[in-house]
Amino acid sequence: MRKFRHARRLRGELMSEINITPFVDVLLVLLVSFLISAPLMTLALPIQLPKGKLKERAPDYENSILAVVNKKNQISIDDQIYSLKSLAGSLKGNASVWEKSLPVYLQMDEQVPYGILIEIMLLFKNAGFRQVGLVIKQDF
Repeated sequence: MRKFRHARRLRGELMSEINITPFVDVLLVLLVSFLISAPLMTLALPIQLPKGKLKERAPDYENSILAVVNKKNQISIDDQIYSLKSLAGSLKGNASVWEKSLPVYLQMDEQVPYGILIEIMLLFKNAGFRQVGLVIKQDF
């Protein structure tokens, strides 16, 4: 008598052999579909930033470094004018002159490109300053 799997099932014996190939195929299809659709879902979400007013808090400019950037991308710190390259050189070359525990406030003209803002912030952060912030005009 031939032993078929069906015959064993009909007699009530338990079948301990499991074919996992279809299970793995289904999981792989689900994984691939999730990997393709997940980035598309996050980009399609509409994002609205919250609006609010900060309580007026004037920074203590005497115990901080105030960097003012004008329309010509000139950086003024303590009555000295720097360019991006000269500021980077001064932060690296004269590291002992700069007190890194002080917070740095950046006051920028509206027409200064965003890339310049990021470059200046990274210059100060990479030089070891822990706090770098922006000075804004508050609307009342």
